[in-house]
Amino acid sequence: MENEWIVIEVEVVGQLVDIAVAILSECGSTGTVVEERALDTFVVPDEELEATTPYTLQAYFDTVPDVEKLIAEIEAAFNAMPLFSGNAFHVKASDSIHNEDWAQGWKQNFSSFHVGSRLVIRPSWEDYTPHDDEVVIEIDPGMAFGTGTHGTTKLCLELIAELLDSDNPPAKMIDVGTGSGILALGAAALGCQDITATDIDLVACRVAHDNIALNSYGQQITVSDQPLEEIDGQFNLIVANIMAEENVRLRREFFKHLVPGGWLILSGILEEKEQFVVTGFADLPLRLSPSRYQDEWVCLAFYREK
Repeated sequence: MENEWIVIEVEVVGQLVDIAVAILSECGSTGTVVEERALDTFVVPDEELEATTPYTLQAYFDTVPDVEKLIAEIEAAFNAMPLFSGNAFHVKASDSIHNEDWAQGWKQNFSSFHVGSRLVIRPSWEDYTPHDDEVVIEIDPGMAFGTGTHGTTKLCLELIAELLDSDNPPAKMIDVGTGSGILALGAAALGCQDITATDIDLVACRVAHDNIALNSYGQQITVSDQPLEEIDGQFNLIVANIMAEENVRLRREFFKHLVPGGWLILSGILEEKEQFVVTGFADLPLRLSPSRYQDEWVCLAFYREK
């Protein structure tokens, strides 16, 4: 059914939760809950998880005709990771759930927070009065699972804020895999005037469009469901908060779309995949800035020399 999701439950210990959610995302999960607590794009617990305590992850997938086949694919993906050898996980199918029920679950742990010195992100159901030169954007993550609370999203937003507050702020940006549109919105609020927000997920495009309209940035941000390969033009800033393998797959498209003197920000990368991504970009004439880390994730920034 178009308005339902399949829920797959995976039991892992706390120290493996981040890796498990990344694997589930690569298998097609569109969102994950740990022990009934809402999480952002990949995973960020609202409190510390005990390293050796078992936790149940509830991963949400589009409905498929063969659930057992999906479970087998998930199990194979886990078994391919040495960390999960020795039956360090358990996978089973749970219930189906309506979109509306899942979207409501996000509200319990998402509150206003700051990024850098000026940007404030608040949920659409919470009031916030800005101070001094603060700019505020409202986010209703809906079914796109992007509130900005996750480490990768925060790292991207911090770099975007730094670049837009610099002496030579980027004038034209593309947000690849926009999700809820939060990175594009953050850039627009901080002054970028020409932004393309693209995602091949039509639900994400709809949610991003709604969030952009909610914040009245429709003149600055264009939402597209085209893949990067089909988008024309070059950009001063490219941001891609997607998985490591996708970042590497798109490396030549990123370079083709990046103007000389432009910046490429990549995240959605686990620390253990950092060297994989760095090596994947080694054949391109890009200068790598020092990596940034948060919650076992890494954000990479490349500069294309003029």
